Amino acid sequence: MLGKAVVLFGVLLALFAITQSHGHIKNGQGKDFRGYVDVNGTTFFIDTAEYYRDEAQVACNALNMTLITFQAEEKYNVVYNWLYNNGYEFNWLWTGALRGTNSSVWTWEPTGEEFTYFRWGSNQPSINDDRYPLCINFRVLSLGWDDDYCNNALIGYICQ
Repeated sequence: MLGKAVVLFGVLLALFAITQSHGHIKNGQGKDFRGYVDVNGTTFFIDTAEYYRDEAQVACNALNMTLITFQAEEKYNVVYNWLYNNGYEFNWLWTGALRGTNSSVWTWEPTGEEFTYFRWGSNQPSINDDRYPLCINFRVLSLGWDDDYCNNALIGYICQ
């Protein structure tokens, strides 16, 4: 009996080590989906599996698309409402937003355009560390954007 407990403990410890070395997963209660969607006449691609931000960008590029950008509040509201009305309120999704190393400037990486519109969630932005690039993700239930280390969180993405 003690041998089984030791083996079980070892397996649990190994699983913990794997999750710690590969970032944290934020999509605990989200909806599983991968495919194209039409939102008010605009085509987006949503994948709710777990990806680092750089992996999400590569996946969008492979589809001849880029991670979503929100240069205006209207676009954010349209996408937000569609996600909410279609059951994606729990899913965290990467955007095309990037704040480079040693910088305080946020840009939309696909275009290099500096932000003119922000939709930060409560207590955001929360990371004051400029030694690493930061990216923005969002979740409908968070009512705004969340800054995160680009290769720390494993979440879904939305391409445009």
